[in-house]
Amino acid sequence: MKEHRDTLAQARVSRWVYLGAFLIPMIIISVIFWHLKITPFGHRSLLFSDTGAQYVPILEYLRSTISHGQFHLFSFALGTGSSLVPLLTYYVISPYNVLIFLFPAAQLPTAVALIMILKISTIGLTMAIFLRRAFLKSGWALLLFSTAFSLCGFVAMYDYDIMWLDALIMLPLVALGLHRIVSVHHFGLYTLSLTITILANYYLGYMTCLFSVLYFAYLIIEHQRTATTFKEIWRVHRPAIRQFIIGSLLAGMMAMVVLIPTAMGMLLTGKGNFFVTNFLPTPLFGPEVLAQFGPGTTTFVSHLYHAPSLFMGTLMFLLLIVYFVSPKVQSIEKHRAMWLLITMGLGLFLTLFNTIWHMLQQPAGFPFRNVYFFTFLALIIAYRAWQTHPAQTMNDPQKVLALVWGAGLLVIGFLSARIFPRLWAFMLPSYDATLYQQSQPPFHLVWWALGLLLLNTMLLFISEWRPIRIGLMGLLISFELGGNLLVASRGMDFGSQTKFEKYFKADTTTLKQFNASSTKADFYRTDFLHSRIGKAYDEAYNHYNDPLLFDYAGLSSYSSTLEEPARVFQNDLGYFSSNVRRISAQGSTSLTDTLLGVKYRVNVNREPEVTKLNTFAGIGFAVPQELVGVQLDDQNALGNQQRILTALGAPSDTLAHATVLDVSNRRATVDDLRRVPKKTMMPQQRYQQTFKLRVNATGTLHGFSPSNTLIYSTLRINGRAASPTVRADGYRYVMNLGYHHKGDVLTISYLTPAPAAGYSNEFISLNQAQYQTVVNRLKRQQFHLSKQSGVTDLSGTVTGTAQQPYLYLSVPNTPGWHATVNGRAVKVQPAMHAQSITPVIRNYPGMMAVPLKPGQNHVVFRYTTPGLKAGVITSIIGVILFGLLWFGGEWRRVVRQRHQ
Repeated sequence: MKEHRDTLAQARVSRWVYLGAFLIPMIIISVIFWHLKITPFGHRSLLFSDTGAQYVPILEYLRSTISHGQFHLFSFALGTGSSLVPLLTYYVISPYNVLIFLFPAAQLPTAVALIMILKISTIGLTMAIFLRRAFLKSGWALLLFSTAFSLCGFVAMYDYDIMWLDALIMLPLVALGLHRIVSVHHFGLYTLSLTITILANYYLGYMTCLFSVLYFAYLIIEHQRTATTFKEIWRVHRPAIRQFIIGSLLAGMMAMVVLIPTAMGMLLTGKGNFFVTNFLPTPLFGPEVLAQFGPGTTTFVSHLYHAPSLFMGTLMFLLLIVYFVSPKVQSIEKHRAMWLLITMGLGLFLTLFNTIWHMLQQPAGFPFRNVYFFTFLALIIAYRAWQTHPAQTMNDPQKVLALVWGAGLLVIGFLSARIFPRLWAFMLPSYDATLYQQSQPPFHLVWWALGLLLLNTMLLFISEWRPIRIGLMGLLISFELGGNLLVASRGMDFGSQTKFEKYFKADTTTLKQFNASSTKADFYRTDFLHSRIGKAYDEAYNHYNDPLLFDYAGLSSYSSTLEEPARVFQNDLGYFSSNVRRISAQGSTSLTDTLLGVKYRVNVNREPEVTKLNTFAGIGFAVPQELVGVQLDDQNALGNQQRILTALGAPSDTLAHATVLDVSNRRATVDDLRRVPKKTMMPQQRYQQTFKLRVNATGTLHGFSPSNTLIYSTLRINGRAASPTVRADGYRYVMNLGYHHKGDVLTISYLTPAPAAGYSNEFISLNQAQYQTVVNRLKRQQFHLSKQSGVTDLSGTVTGTAQQPYLYLSVPNTPGWHATVNGRAVKVQPAMHAQSITPVIRNYPGMMAVPLKPGQNHVVFRYTTPGLKAGVITSIIGVILFGLLWFGGEWRRVVRQRHQ
């Protein structure tokens, strides 16, 4: 009877512990949000970094298209058109995202903030479930460890990357599933939790698969109380190994619905580039990493590159050391735990292993994304140390030794932070080395770390008043974790929720003037580079994902899933692109407007706000065969446009070079340098270079600098500022220098660190009258879309001739598109080829083209997501097999045990 009452009491304690594990992180982060005045507790919002530039626009696009019944697996709001599956699987497949449908678009940042709070709270809950079930212990002390994981250093630094938090929620359940495989040979929980992890975010799901192999190997070895040969371990744990393999394979099969189409989509991105340096066994940090066990050592300012975020609370750091000092822990157990941490640590320390952990690519910003696995393992070891009751089982010298070890490691870390990063930056200078050196914590934080270590040592080793002691420990670790989260927010340029609501509604009203939509049958693109929404952001806002945010067919995109062929094609035409994840609408010309089907240009800073372009010739048109064969060159945008005009039959002087009358150079003055943004990474001596030009054609004057040395933010035309909307300093794009008449003389000046490179600059005017003649000819053979057309089903008619035997369609030639002409299947051909020489030399297909017959042609383009059908079939087979194996094995076994 007493045993029954104890079991009931323990169950009641467990329920309250689970509730506390969820509520304590929620309270801590809510207090931090309240202090920072972040919505829903204030007027600020998380409109910074990836949250503002990617998550909010992507989630709004998802909310809008599903709400209006216009959702498709291909989108013209992604650059010039792209499969939506990789974007969905990387960013938005999370059950928490259903909350966005409870909020209007203008309040989406509030929804994102609530999703973040709920996810962090759930991390605490699942960690408590893991500790309770894996170690068969229940008590309020569990809250110390669950809270430590829910607000660990990884969460403090990357909580605004909400897509990654799902993996931390599922990790304890995956680990619990592994415990069940080893102890009772049940793979159900492991398989289901791993499948959900992969579905929620395949990127960290891949990391979780690597972790599962490592942790499972540790568990089966850890079960042997003495040193055991591999052959004996295999014999004893053969059933568990079989269950692990079966469970892993089934999880992979059930996740194929996203893995196969995502893999095929990701192969089209710039992430497929291979760099040998990423696979060298070179170190990524030194002993300065030990300082990261102290609080407040990393801030948002250093988010692009910093040491692994190891912080998990000073108490947890102390308990980690206690485990290796305690006489209650056997030597063989200490060795196994040490090797486990070393193996995981090597995944952080060596470039080769770190690259493998990061899906064979080095992260571009936000480094060491796998550090939370190390934290999780460290917390498990710390919890085992707690279970040894160190206050009673350790003598005074051992307690002092634990304190000395902890203090020594922290001091070594903070002292090394003053030396090793500087040596690295001096011996191997690079952008990352400079950032790493700047990210090191100030030395005075060591006193805080040592003080907290001493205080936690006193609390840990006091045996009396145990409930009060745990309560004091809980308050202390809550203040530590909350303070670390607050410090980590330093440098965040929080946006304004009030302004977001105001300007979102204003920009939406502007787009409604011409019924802009990425899903309407009357297809065209919109150039909306000058939207108001940027005023809601305190940091530089480059409008990359405005097409997603407002659901219109645009030209720009920013995501890790951006397709490289389409990006390179636009970049070769002169559009600005700083890296493989970004393409901007900045850099357009009248010719690119025609080629990409741009019908409206919107600029809220001018009257009228909306301009209908007379260069629009439809989404497609009949073209000569010469255009299909055009080869574009990297870093030769205006030369590429001349080739295209020639292929279209334009007169040779349609692009007219301006006459350079004079070029002068002088050192930049203090007043000149004030115009350079602080974030412009061009630290060399700067000069002002001035060109005096005579325009040789009436039309828009464009400039292009083949070198990457022009500081566009200081650009002036006839003394008036002409800086671009998107900061492009140090890169290349086609500049719009305004409309001028033939014979006009003007001066163009800018700052540059390399004036000699400026002599290769090109200044060319587009003869507007001659070009309009070309456009009018294309309009006569326009591809007229039918009213039944949709995003993935473009059908219509076009007239072909002997001179124009191909239909050019301004949609990237990406896998998945199929075409018929007059009811007969035809091969989709690339219209033009694009070239990239950075970061690697490669040739890519441009837009789509199909052959035409003379006369009227009925053409249909249909899109099916590559790999989706195979993924669905494989997943269905996996679900069936899992059901059969679970019912036939685990479920029936549980039923039999209950009846025995």
